[in-house]
Amino acid sequence: VSDEFGFTGEKTRVVMVQKTSKPTLELDNKNLTYVKHQIYTPYNLGEGLKKTDKYFGIDQLTLTATGSVDVSTPGSYFVQYTLCDPIANCSNPFLVQVEVQDTVAPVVSLLGANPLLVDVYNSNYTDPGVNSSDNYYSSNSLIRITEKNVNTNKLGNYNITYIVRDGSGNETRVIRDVQVVDRIAPTIEILGGNPFDQPRFKDYVEPGIRINDNYDSEDALKTKLVITSNLATRPDGVTLWADLDGWRYVRYQVTDNSGNISAVAERVISVISTGIEDILANGNLSVYPNPSNGKFTIGLTEAMQGKTTVVIYNVLGAKVYADEFTQTTNAYEINAQGLKAGIYLIQVTNNGNQYTQRITIK
Repeated sequence: VSDEFGFTGEKTRVVMVQKTSKPTLELDNKNLTYVKHQIYTPYNLGEGLKKTDKYFGIDQLTLTATGSVDVSTPGSYFVQYTLCDPIANCSNPFLVQVEVQDTVAPVVSLLGANPLLVDVYNSNYTDPGVNSSDNYYSSNSLIRITEKNVNTNKLGNYNITYIVRDGSGNETRVIRDVQVVDRIAPTIEILGGNPFDQPRFKDYVEPGIRINDNYDSEDALKTKLVITSNLATRPDGVTLWADLDGWRYVRYQVTDNSGNISAVAERVISVISTGIEDILANGNLSVYPNPSNGKFTIGLTEAMQGKTTVVIYNVLGAKVYADEFTQTTNAYEINAQGLKAGIYLIQVTNNGNQYTQRITIK
């Protein structure tokens, strides 16, 4: 300080910048009043503690402890900690309760398939279950709970929850996906005649079928029915009719709502000409005996003259026998004993006229 005459005076104040605050200690988990420690694992100094200081870094602080923890024996242990900074500011003593216990949940693994396919309506299906073990408790002492949410009477995805809990309350949950499925194909039952006699030049009238399925209703499956045939089709593109003599077929197949495809059911159609106006009428051709052992006689009401051909077809339309003769006769013996038992169609052609008849070979 200077006055108006030039005299000065001076004093110095020494300011000491010091740290007087203490480091602090608290538990990492503020929701607990103790520290959990896994049995049989080393206990590290300061485990479960949160260390803070307003000035020095954590690595500059010194932690000291009084007390010990026996990690091989479950129980409660107490350790007293003090945290000091480099200039001897120390926290208040902090007492920590250390609970040595099992903190590891059991190991649980699914046995069997996942997802598990269960056929609809099979309420007695086998649940493969789980395999479980624990790092501390014996397998026999584990608590096992199974929660099933499976309706085997309805298709869909469900689940089974397995809960395994050890003696320390550690819990593991594992879920198995269960799919209730329909794996059985529908069946088709042909009603009416099979083989079915169909007059030539007439519309085919369906005698009917029955669809059987283990899950879907018949009404639901009728809309998915596929019908194929080698009968002719009227101009409307829908109506089937018989334009030619011989073996024909109508085949049925259906797929259920789960994608299972039925076997093909086949109705064999025997198309035979009828009517007095047609000289090809079946009444003009007789076959006897019928059924036979393969050896039989064919006869016509009018004498066969010139060349006559005889052809036999199986139900698949394949030619299995052929013969021809030129004698004039009303009857002719056929020997087709080499044919297998079944139903066949005989076609006789003479003087441009064609006659058909069905025969059963035993």
